Amino acid sequence: MRDRVAIVTGGGGGIGAEVSVELARRGATVVVLDSGDGLRGEPLGERSAERTVRRIEAAGGRAVAAPISVTDADAVRGLVEETVARFGSLDVVVNAAGIVRFPRIGDAAADVAADDWAALLGVHLGGYLTLLAAALPRMTAAGYGRIVGVTSGVGLARTSVDGPAYGSAKRAVAALTWQLGPVLPPGVAVNALSPIAATRMVTEGLVAAGADPRGLDLSAMPQPEHMAPAAARLASEEFGWCRGRVLFSAGSEVSLIAPPRLVEAVATGGAGAAAALGALVRPVLAPAHAQQRSTGGSNPRSAPLAAAPPDPAGPSGSAEPGVGACLVAGDDRALIDQLAAALAPWGYPTAAVPVGVTGTADAAAGFAAAERGLRRAAASTAGLDAVVVIHGTQAIGVGGQPVVDWPAILASHAGTAATILGHAAWSRAAARHVAATGRALRVVHVVPALTPGGRSAAQAVTQLARSVNDTPITSTGPEPGLLEFAVSVESPHPADRVGLVELVASLVAAPDTASLAGAELVVRPGWLGLRAHPAPAVTASLAGAELGPWTDDVLRDALAPFG
Repeated sequence: MRDRVAIVTGGGGGIGAEVSVELARRGATVVVLDSGDGLRGEPLGERSAERTVRRIEAAGGRAVAAPISVTDADAVRGLVEETVARFGSLDVVVNAAGIVRFPRIGDAAADVAADDWAALLGVHLGGYLTLLAAALPRMTAAGYGRIVGVTSGVGLARTSVDGPAYGSAKRAVAALTWQLGPVLPPGVAVNALSPIAATRMVTEGLVAAGADPRGLDLSAMPQPEHMAPAAARLASEEFGWCRGRVLFSAGSEVSLIAPPRLVEAVATGGAGAAAALGALVRPVLAPAHAQQRSTGGSNPRSAPLAAAPPDPAGPSGSAEPGVGACLVAGDDRALIDQLAAALAPWGYPTAAVPVGVTGTADAAAGFAAAERGLRRAAASTAGLDAVVVIHGTQAIGVGGQPVVDWPAILASHAGTAATILGHAAWSRAAARHVAATGRALRVVHVVPALTPGGRSAAQAVTQLARSVNDTPITSTGPEPGLLEFAVSVESPHPADRVGLVELVASLVAAPDTASLAGAELVVRPGWLGLRAHPAPAVTASLAGAELGPWTDDVLRDALAPFG
């Protein structure tokens, strides 16, 4: 790290401050970026960046303070230019800036919840995109650079009842990292760190969950300074071989987090999606989701579908006629009509509303509009049992050119936050409806995912669904009050809309598909599938050793089967 120049965001406190100090200790000149805002993003004007600079200078290091916000794109671009002009290069960026808010789904008023969601996505995802857009042109031109994003376990293997917005934003950061890393030019690497430490954010989260702050003792947890060696390793010259990966650090352990990986696939041709789903949900897809692995590789788990005659009574496991209606929020009239036809045999009438302002960056208007739309739909039907939200930056079944370079990947994320906000608006409205009526409701999120930005949005929305499903919202019926599903649509072919609508209809109406709530479902050309959630692929116990060549060898060995 000697003579390297680094920008560390969120460097005024917590993990960011410790990373700044560690990089300076290793010889880097550190630009400490911190706006001085509070944990929730409230403007406090604290001189936190200067405090970290004083710590570094007191230890003999070199540092300067930059009291700006990562959400200020012009200021960030200006800082990058100023850094290069003053110090000759920009070699490292560590994006540790973050805020924390806890909009538990359905609890807060529309304007409060919308502001929380927009603020969290703006700092965690928007700030990361801003830094990447500012730093990567300089780094790619120089042929050298290391960027370390920061994600979180509650956006990966775990969920957070009190933090669905935070978890969704952090999943989007991870998804962007996984897609961006492999396409960067030689010499430039982007990876992400998922830390767990006793920070003020963790304390705030525990208090929000009901803990008494006077009795909290986090001394057994890793401390912020224990995260600095892992961040420094990711930012080092030696770690340039690793690109587009997420590492989890618990101080004494480091884990490689695998992205969602396919574990089951079902053909949508042949017997057809409806027959395949009716036969395979219970013996194939549900166990795979529960165990997060394929349960195949032994005796066949179902009879050949061609040998199973169609049921003249209707879809397998169909509900009795007279169930409540399904509201579809979407702008694709043809797809909505296809879905209505697929739901008709289940006895579900459908009502449709356009996405409208719920799919824009105006979060407050969108959250309020979703609640009004759901309330009107419930009042105009015999009862509402399901909501399907079809929303993204690209139409379903519309092809496009593959995105293969980093500028296009960043550009494709321009509408990602708005897509996540749109789905969150309907989730919140659904939660409030269940809480007010006691009537169970299923919500199916359908996200077009033909671009990198669309795939990041689909992963974030899946994380939203997982968090909502872990939130206790009771109903008067046998099902949980609110069940949410998410489908990533990754086929450009109109023919695959048939498999999509049959999948969505099954998720809406079939009793046995309740076991797929929160699953990472995908529709691809000619098939649909189930992916496992992000999870540790390998963990290295440091046992008092430093991160170095031996941990690199562990990671290389773990990655070898994936190519």
